[in-house]
Formats: sequence, structure tokens, C-alpha cells
Amino acid sequence: MSKYDIYLYEDCKILKNLLNIKNEDELDLAEAELSRANMMILYEEGFSDFSTMGIRYIHKKLFEDVYEWAGKFRVINIQKREKVLAGRSVWYTDCDNIEKELDIAWSNINSIKWQDYSKDEFVELVSKHFATLWQIHPFREGNTRTIVMLMTFFVEHYGYYFDQELIAHSAGYFRDALVMASLEQFSEYEHLEKILNDAICTEPIEDNDEINQENDSKKEKYEKYKYENYKPSPHEYVEKTND
Repeated sequence: MSKYDIYLYEDCKILKNLLNIKNEDELDLAEAELSRANMMILYEEGFSDFSTMGIRYIHKKLFEDVYEWAGKFRVINIQKREKVLAGRSVWYTDCDNIEKELDIAWSNINSIKWQDYSKDEFVELVSKHFATLWQIHPFREGNTRTIVMLMTFFVEHYGYYFDQELIAHSAGYFRDALVMASLEQFSEYEHLEKILNDAICTEPIEDNDEINQENDSKKEKYEKYKYENYKPSPHEYVEKTND
């Protein structure tokens, strides 16, 4: 990582945080626990602002206990080495263009008459448009969790149910699916569509306790996307060019 990443402590490669934690594993755990608690609070409050301001609000609510910059767009360019791309990164939006690209993406999303589509068509459209939002990667950290939260509200806004636990249980597969759906002219959406077809449901989601009892079909659904020992690599600073 570069010394020009203003989000890192000067004496270690750890994101500056309100808890002043300088151990990566400890920060990951604290961030996960606090964002999960905030996710539950946010879900209870409800949400329907599907816009650029809305995505900022979601991120702020999830991470405001951990990062001073929660809800603020990143001011540097970043990359993340992806195993599924042999160590290369998705091309995230330049930090100077984040708001513009988000406005375009939301304009496209909100121009669609979502209620007119079948479930399969709905899943296909969600896959394409939310992959676009994810590829913009507007924040220094927490982009995927923000998209999952937005997707939950969006899906339920149009009368479906969303299995967040399936996505959490399948974090490695889900991220790889987003990566493969974010390669512009080379994008492959079928991987994302596959898991979203299982996560977006027409009936209420069964309690998690039932996974460990006699619901073999749900066990099978959860296991088919599971990665063992999944741990994502960190984002890295990328110096801006004049191109």
C-alpha cells in the first residue's frame, strides 16, 4: 500500500477508525459486529430512498460507529486483488466521477417499471443494475455490505423477500459473482443471477434455526455457495494518472 492512502494510520496499514484499533483482525471483528447491529436497527426503521443520497445514508448508518468518513464518498482511487481474476482488480469508478456515475445508475434503475416483470426477469435486472452500483465502489470500505442492504430494501419494496443470511453465508461466492458481473463488455451475470434466484423469494424466509433441523432443501441451497475459509484481500490505494 502507498503512504498516500489518507485513510490509513501512518504507523501501520490499518484503516483509521473511531475505536483506534490498530490490529486488522480486531478491527474486522468490531466492524462486523457493529455494522450487523446497525443493519438490524436500519431494517427495523425501514428505507425507500433509492438514490445517490440513499446509498450514502445506508453506508453512514452501517459504519458510523467505526469510521469518521461513513457516508462520505472516497477521495482516492482504489483497487482490490481478486483471486477469481488471478490477482487483478475490477476497474472501479474514478473518485472524481463517483457522484455522477451513481446519479446515472440510479436514473436507469428508477426508470424501470419493476412491477411489470416476472420474478426471473426481475432477478436478471437486479443483477445487472446492482452490479453497476457495486462497480462504482463509492466508499473506501463497506461497499458490498451497503449494496446487500440496499438490495434487501429494494427487493422487499417490490413485494419479494430477501434471504440476507444466504448472502452472508455465501460471502465469497457472492463477491466473486459481483466481480464477474463487473467486467464491462466481458461481464458474466449468470453467477450473480444464480444466487439471487435463490435469495429473492416469493415466500417469507424461514428461521435460521430450521436450517439445522430437517430442511434439507435449505441446507443444500446454503451449502452450494459456501467457500471454506473465505477472507477477502484489502483494498489498495491507486495513484491517479493524468489520462
